[in-house]
Amino acid sequence: MKPNMNKQRMLEIKRAIVKLENPYPNDDLILSYADYLKVRDFLRFYQFNPTVFQNLLIIAHDVWNSEKRVDKLLLFQKISQYYQRSQTAKFNYYQIKGASNHSELSIETRKLLFELFIKSFEETQFIKSNQLDEIRSICNFITKNSSFTITEEKWLCDNYHLNNIILNQLLKYCSKSKTISQWAKNNFENNTLRDKRAELISWIIDVNPSFEVSQKVLIDDFEYLNESDLKAIQNYDDEIDAIKIIEQDLSLYLTTKFEFNAFEDDLYVEKVDLSQPELKLSKRPYMTIKDKSKAYPISIPDFELLKKEFYARIATHQKITMIWAIAFSRLDNDTKVLLIQKYYNQETHHSVLKVCERLENIKLLKLILKVEDK
Repeated sequence: MKPNMNKQRMLEIKRAIVKLENPYPNDDLILSYADYLKVRDFLRFYQFNPTVFQNLLIIAHDVWNSEKRVDKLLLFQKISQYYQRSQTAKFNYYQIKGASNHSELSIETRKLLFELFIKSFEETQFIKSNQLDEIRSICNFITKNSSFTITEEKWLCDNYHLNNIILNQLLKYCSKSKTISQWAKNNFENNTLRDKRAELISWIIDVNPSFEVSQKVLIDDFEYLNESDLKAIQNYDDEIDAIKIIEQDLSLYLTTKFEFNAFEDDLYVEKVDLSQPELKLSKRPYMTIKDKSKAYPISIPDFELLKKEFYARIATHQKITMIWAIAFSRLDNDTKVLLIQKYYNQETHHSVLKVCERLENIKLLKLILKVEDK
């Protein structure tokens, strides 16, 4: 039997054993990168131990700027797999200790998590460029349901503009925060955040549950998004026209290679295709009427019909925006029920139903059932 084949079979057997045993690891299972290498193929089959998880994070910090041969992406993938055990394992640490969920991680562990998140944006020179996006996504995944100190919250507020991952981490932060609520208030009319209206409102509601967004703000949002999209479409059209001119004027020179054509017994020239521009439009929180008369790589709005529809339904749009803002807020469910029910009617039925499912809010479902039963 070939040595490599024998080694692979032994690995498969060991993996099967650990999977069936589902052991609870000792705190000292992983104290070094060498320890991690010994168990990395079985790690996801161990029950969740927060000390082991914290040790993995310490190792990730230690190797971040290492020039040694270390598979950093694989390490983060294994950390992510093990983190998921805190949520999915049948018998895990939190059930043993009687804690409710993975938010019970120590503040030291949560700080380590967030420091890795920061590193993925501030110390990128130590990570291969083709691995950076996935490592950022993993760091985002393992931090998104944890609460942090004011220091970490302030970092999110100060750096939201750097990347959508940071912005989403900020807007969807799981705990009430005076720091973030103040940031939302300060940035309430920030043009770059107009497509995040419900999320921004949710942070205002956290400190002022009686707050209601004005129709004027929603109109300003709508007109800004229209202007932004029209400008993006015009820029796209201009770039396409420019490419056509370049291709026409320089067609004899834009070549990449010559290849032999066996059937024609001569050479043929393969022309360069100039890279096509990308068309990105705003994400809107309501149904967008599409313009099917024009050919674009993505659907574009029919701005004239969209405007008529929007202004005709501005009151309903206001209600739906508030419903989702309340749902996104960090208020308790009973308070959410009281706030949402006043926005319920036939036109908002679908949105309220979706919110109930999202929040698993049976109380609100029963209330709207009574309304429909009248």
